Amino acid sequence: MKNLSIVLNAVLIVAVGILYVLHFSNSSTDSTKAKSVAGEGAVVYINTDSLLTSYNFSRDLNEAFLKKQEDSRTDFNFKAQKLEKEAGEFQYKVQNGGFLSRERAEEAQRVLIGKQQNLQQLERELSNQLMGEQQANSKRLFDSVTNYLKEYNASHNYSLILSTTKGGNVLLSQDGLDITGEIISGLNSRYTAPAK
Repeated sequence: MKNLSIVLNAVLIVAVGILYVLHFSNSSTDSTKAKSVAGEGAVVYINTDSLLTSYNFSRDLNEAFLKKQEDSRTDFNFKAQKLEKEAGEFQYKVQNGGFLSRERAEEAQRVLIGKQQNLQQLERELSNQLMGEQQANSKRLFDSVTNYLKEYNASHNYSLILSTTKGGNVLLSQDGLDITGEIISGLNSRYTAPAK
């Protein structure tokens, strides 16, 4: 009986020792893992797809751009339809002898060709204008995000903040390396939407 008690005590001491080692080795590993995953000097990333769809400034810029693009397209289509109608009327007059002389028909044709060239020029100008605005919006958005990241990283001291997209360069990472949610929250909290 006495031997059984000694054996049980020895087993209990070994079991407590094992539990002690397992408990403290796991907690130290967890704290080390948390620190190395997104601590100072870590490499983290932002999903730009999520950023662009969730950052209020980006959405406002995109809405304003799409409205301007739609307005330009509507204006252009109106002018194109008007020119198409004039071309149809010209064709009808030519087929039905509606011009008094060949010179008047040629003059009407030159005017029509001039209007067509002006419309093509307008299309190029609108396209260039929209492209320039889109580039300016991209620069404003990039500046806003990078300025915020400089402030954000001053307190986090990450070595590198990468940008990725769905299906982009980052296919798999440890938990804690994707800081997209934090960045979106911070950007949105400091953004004030313009009055409409």
